[in-house]
Amino acid sequence: MKTKDYIRFQEYLPISLDGMYSGNKTVLNNLDENIKRIIMQEYPITLNTLKQRLREALNVGKISQKALDIILESITKQGFSKTDNLYDFALWPQNSAFEVNVLRINSDRQIYDIPYQEMALLVNYLNLSGEELYRAILKYFGYEVLTKKALVYLEFVEAKIKTIS
Repeated sequence: MKTKDYIRFQEYLPISLDGMYSGNKTVLNNLDENIKRIIMQEYPITLNTLKQRLREALNVGKISQKALDIILESITKQGFSKTDNLYDFALWPQNSAFEVNVLRINSDRQIYDIPYQEMALLVNYLNLSGEELYRAILKYFGYEVLTKKALVYLEFVEAKIKTIS
């Protein structure tokens, strides 16, 4: 199984919630550009991870529903492709093949923020199932506790892999 370090986007253009809410053209253009740059560097990327990056750019602890609506509008306007990832969706450029042939490691992503197509590489490599698989995945990423949310996601991953195999 091939792995590589996860390289996260960090060079944000200036944006603000006030500018987003008021429809400030410069701020909205910067938001579009930030979203594009983040997705282009980190794809496939879940919406949750994208929101985390935008929280950093906005210097806020939480993305409001109003801000999320503006973000989703930008994603749609720019034509990014989406695929279901249980708790949210994974994003990638529309004209790019959604092929995942390397597992990105050393990231700040939660287990459920790793798109199932990427997680499939590890699942196939480990060649385990059920609870034994879930514990091995947690250990691989340095987690010790199998939360209910992580358990539900790993069951989703295992079921998805069975349907694509």
